[in-house]
Parts: sequence; C-alpha cells; structure tokens
Amino acid sequence: MKKKIVLIITLLSIFMIGCTSKTEESNLVEEGKIALEAHKYSDAMKLLSNALDENSSDEHARSMYMQAMRMINVDSYKSKTNYKKAIEELEAIEKIKNGSQLIKSEASNELKEIKKLYESQKEAERKRKEDAKTAASKDAYKASQQLVKYEESLREEEEKKKQEEEEQLNNKNTENNENTNEGTSEIQGNTNQNSIIEEAPLVQ
Repeated sequence: MKKKIVLIITLLSIFMIGCTSKTEESNLVEEGKIALEAHKYSDAMKLLSNALDENSSDEHARSMYMQAMRMINVDSYKSKTNYKKAIEELEAIEKIKNGSQLIKSEASNELKEIKKLYESQKEAERKRKEDAKTAASKDAYKASQQLVKYEESLREEEEKKKQEEEEQLNNKNTENNENTNEGTSEIQGNTNQNSIIEEAPLVQ
C-alpha cells in the first residue's frame, strides 16, 4: 500500500513538474509574441530564446524569434537608407511560417513602401550620374574651347613676333641702303671735284 502511495506521489510530481514547465514555456512564448507585436524586438528575442531553451522544438517560438531578428535588421538597413537589404529582410519575413501573422502583415505593407523608396533612390542615383556625365561633357567642351583659344593666341603671338622681326630687318636694310647711297654720293662728289681740278687751265 505504501509503495502504491509513493508511486502515485512520484507520478503526480513528475506530472506537476511537466505542467509547470509547459506553463512557463507557454508564458514565455506569449510574452515574446506580445513584445514582438509591440515592436520591442530585442525583448521579444530574449523571451523567445528562453522559451526555446525550454523546448527547442517549438516552431512557433522559433519563427517569431526569426521575425524579431529580421525586423531589427530591417530597422538598421532603413536607418542607413540601404533599401535593397531592407527589402531582402522583409521578403524573408513574408516567407516565415508559424510566426506572428500581425508581423507578417506589417512586413508586407512595409515592403511596398520600401520598394517605392528604393525606386526613388535608384532614380535619383541615375539622375545624379546623368547630371555628372552632362557636366563632364560641358567641362570637356569648355576645356577644348580654351585650348583652341590658347593655340590661336600662340599663333597670333608668333605672327606678331615674325612681323616685328621682318620690320626690324626691313628697317636695318633701309638704313644700310641709305648709308650706301650716302657713301656713293660722296665718292661721286670727290670724283667730280677731281675732274674739275684736272680740267682747269694752268695760269701762267
């Protein structure tokens, strides 16, 4: 009789421990879900991690844990305007089964908004590149025009210098010619004087 009583008490203790464990696990999962849907993702991960320590096969807890982790990533990528990565995280949340349906629905709605932002971002980037390309073309044209003007100014300077040299040479030639003419005139004058002296009659 005593053995039966001991056995019953033991079984009841095991049953009570099991029930207590499941109750604690259930509470952790429920608290984790509440935190998750309140967007307290770090708190949700802690609670759900504890629930998984109690029962690693709880797919509901595991799925919500993954949702919380990826939502943290989404917020991080959004703050850095890395919309491409945020979209990847939100798409992954949509594919998670057995998680919070509220979070899944919110992720789907947010995904639409993030995609719009990403498209605007890509369009702005495309416009910046196009503007940069246009500016570069204008700068190249301006530089080529400046080069043409510079080459023209060099040619003008060279022509001007050549003209000055020619003028100097002409002036020098003119001076030489004038000096030559003066010398010739003097020689002719002397010759004429000598002729006159020779032709003059001798006075007796």
